[in-house]
Amino acid sequence: MQRRWEFRVLGSLQVIDAGRVVELRSAKQRVLLAALLMKANAPVSSYELMEHLWGEEPSGSARATLQTYIMRLRQSLDDLADRKLVRTWPTGYSIHLEDDQLDLLTFQRLRAEARRAPDLETEARLLGDAAALWRGPALDQVSSLRMEQTDVQRLNEQRWEVLERRNDAELQLGRHDQVVDELRSLVAEHPLRERFWYQLMLALHRTGQQAQALDVFRRASDVLADELGIDPNAELRALHMEVLAGSSAPVAVQSGPSWLPPAVGDFSGRVDEVARLTAGLRAGGTWTITGPGGVGKTSLAVHCAHAVRDAFPDGQLYLNLRGGEQKPVQPAAALDRLLRGLGVSGGAIPSSVEDRVDLYRDLLSDRRILVVLDNAVNEAQVRPLLPGTTSGAALVTSRAALAGLEAAHVVPLDVLPSSDALALLRAAVGEARCAAEPAAAQEIVTYCGKLPLALRVAAARLVARPHWQLAKLAGRLSDERRRFDELSLGDLDVRASLALSYDGLGESHRTAFRLLSLVDTPDFPAWVASPLLGLDLDDAEDHVEALVDARLVDYAGRDALGQVRYRLHDLLRAFGREAATEDPAVALRDLFEQWLDLATRADAELPHQGVRLEPLALERFDLGDAADWFDAEWQNIHAVISQAAALGLCSLAAELAVRSAAFCDLRARFDDWEQINALGLSCAPASRRPMLFQQRGILRVRLHDYNAASADFQAAQSGFAAAGDVWGEAYAWYGMGWMHEWSGRSAEAREAHREAMARFVASSNPHGEIEVLCSLGAIERRAGGLVAGQEYLERARLVAVRLGDSQSELMAALELGRLHQFTGELSESAAFLRSSLAAAQELGDPDLAANIRLFLADTLIRSGEDSLAEEQLRCAWEFFEEHDDRQGRIWVWRLRSGMTASGDEALRLASLAMEQARMMGSAPEVGRSLRVLGNALERVGRGEEAREHWQLAEETLTAAGFQAEVDELRMSISQLPA
Repeated sequence: MQRRWEFRVLGSLQVIDAGRVVELRSAKQRVLLAALLMKANAPVSSYELMEHLWGEEPSGSARATLQTYIMRLRQSLDDLADRKLVRTWPTGYSIHLEDDQLDLLTFQRLRAEARRAPDLETEARLLGDAAALWRGPALDQVSSLRMEQTDVQRLNEQRWEVLERRNDAELQLGRHDQVVDELRSLVAEHPLRERFWYQLMLALHRTGQQAQALDVFRRASDVLADELGIDPNAELRALHMEVLAGSSAPVAVQSGPSWLPPAVGDFSGRVDEVARLTAGLRAGGTWTITGPGGVGKTSLAVHCAHAVRDAFPDGQLYLNLRGGEQKPVQPAAALDRLLRGLGVSGGAIPSSVEDRVDLYRDLLSDRRILVVLDNAVNEAQVRPLLPGTTSGAALVTSRAALAGLEAAHVVPLDVLPSSDALALLRAAVGEARCAAEPAAAQEIVTYCGKLPLALRVAAARLVARPHWQLAKLAGRLSDERRRFDELSLGDLDVRASLALSYDGLGESHRTAFRLLSLVDTPDFPAWVASPLLGLDLDDAEDHVEALVDARLVDYAGRDALGQVRYRLHDLLRAFGREAATEDPAVALRDLFEQWLDLATRADAELPHQGVRLEPLALERFDLGDAADWFDAEWQNIHAVISQAAALGLCSLAAELAVRSAAFCDLRARFDDWEQINALGLSCAPASRRPMLFQQRGILRVRLHDYNAASADFQAAQSGFAAAGDVWGEAYAWYGMGWMHEWSGRSAEAREAHREAMARFVASSNPHGEIEVLCSLGAIERRAGGLVAGQEYLERARLVAVRLGDSQSELMAALELGRLHQFTGELSESAAFLRSSLAAAQELGDPDLAANIRLFLADTLIRSGEDSLAEEQLRCAWEFFEEHDDRQGRIWVWRLRSGMTASGDEALRLASLAMEQARMMGSAPEVGRSLRVLGNALERVGRGEEAREHWQLAEETLTAAGFQAEVDELRMSISQLPA
């Protein structure tokens, strides 16, 4: 039965099982769980999780350690088998929960429902329920600097915003006496939040406690002066005057200009941004909304301005500064317009900008006015238009970052989350229409890049054409060449909006944008602009940063190597391609060759099994750990191979596929490996096809598809032989021998390895010789020739040490560990296997590490150390499940069948292993599984059936050349009571 867990983050982190709090003792495990819960039901990248756990510079082994932590978290949550809670994604992990399983999800739902509440009473109740979920500061006692700086601050701010809204609702409902006690506690805990002081003062005033209300104002004034050196805001001062006058009339009375555009009727989403801006504007100061064109800056600003009108009784000014147009509004003209709005006649307006600024700020002094400055071009345009005191507030929108605007609070705006984008489309088009075609609605959101302007245009087209199905518009938008024609209606034009940013660039920056838009990679480091533009690295980075400033390129974070990475929004990419006149094959060749050069140098530093490319005279790879570099660049390299093949850059695509295979093998990226290999073979020149066949043969052995592997190795051997490539031909023979080993054909394996050895010697490849020696040692060990096997392996190990070949030394140690298992020298076996496991983890090879864990677990079981064996099996199972490795799962079932105390459970596990082994068609796995199934049958009293299975196991393993296991089987049977 699946257990149902509950989690709490609104206070200390709590894990609850059936009403009982379960303690997670590991600090790292608490951080990992908290990071997943902060983004419940959505993938969290491995990079982000590693940054939460170890900061911005995780170690090279961090990824492997993260996998272990995930496994242990699943173990703690009883989720190892089902994985219904913690799920694995290509880029990371996620935790999946219902709303009532996580207090944060419940809190977010209540906040959203409160905003849509039909009346004040319902809003107050929902906000009260949301506030009651909190038990203390968010994620208390979870130690993660990144989380403290982001999630914790954001959640705590949402808590206070909910309390402020709840208090406002209660006060409007006349429940002044019911909130006084809590407000006294809130001002004590948060003395710098002026809104709480205001609410306490108003509650006391409305209940006739004027003296206490005046004392609250005095205490607030003292705290603000002592801590911040400021006076109470205009809202508090106005209420102070009301109390002194003994009036109980509402405080907020509109007395000044109200220039705000009409409120956005179908505004949706942006819940966090709205909460931050409305709370911030009420507190005063300057707030800026920044982001690319079409992202909804104006809509958000107008929505928030209307939401806080009651806090600015002296008026709201609005001015479009036309920053994206040819002639933006100059400060002098803007001040003229603002001064007239404040009641100054034309003749009284000074002529100089300086005098206008002085008059403007004097008129705003001590007045509670909101100034909204839309579409600002830069700091110089905005600075003269800001109020000079904190009594009012300013809200500025701009495509520019406005980083030089002093003391401004910045709210960056990106495209909408998918759920908000769909909500916007539903609100405009109609719930029923979207519900009838949910897939088409999602496609429209995707083609619009979740950009609000594009979504509004798409929605307007659908509203204007009620006879259109959503699928019709989705089909039109799918054609990138005409997408912008579809996203234009009346004065709403996405192309024109994006062109404002593009047209404002210099020629070299426009060229950089166009060329970057031609690249199919999901993101990129700044150096990419260097080969594209023929610039040095510093100039290339300056060009990319200029595009960031123009909001044509986004900052995407840092990768594991510490490089800053950038990305283009899908619609901006389409816009850049529409503007491009360059031939992509010509424009991108230098960049793709640069990626190939880096991949070639990184590949030279990675471990290779089954094929090593002949050494080249290469510059040393100097970008850090080679495997980490491949990790950071992998999505890009994959995309470059695909794009190069599509553009006809065939040799480049094939060579990059060849140089990426060892990384795919190392990281067990078998699906990716198959894809890039197929792309390489689809366009490779004849000289590179044998290598790609050889690499695919290795991949298919990894996947236990031996028939297909055999065909690939034969194709590779024929190709290498025809080209006179003895080095490559040696590896093709070795691959065939390796494949025969795995499929239990020992005689064929020996013959193939002898052919390989002769060619490795002829081509002066000692590394290849070591691989053959290790394989021959393994064959002899299986055949019962333990002395000969040990001689092969010791020889291989000595040569590996002499050459400094750590990978070959690892393989020799691994095989020695397995050999000592059969000689009964279990401590020596465990020592060799532990050293090889540590080496595999250091190399970052999770596939090899998982398999070594199996062999180590087997040795530990034979030594009577079942608990230690179980830990190894758990770690191995985690990998086999994630990569759908049937052979690995079969081994785990077999070993656990022998460990379990229950005969019935032993029989169940052995039967599972037998069923899967038969499906695999591997003779050694069938033989081993028959033996274990016989053991289980004997345990449950079915001795005759057991002996039948043992007899079949003996015959199968003998035919496969696994004499050592046959001898072991016979010995175990002979020791049974007659």
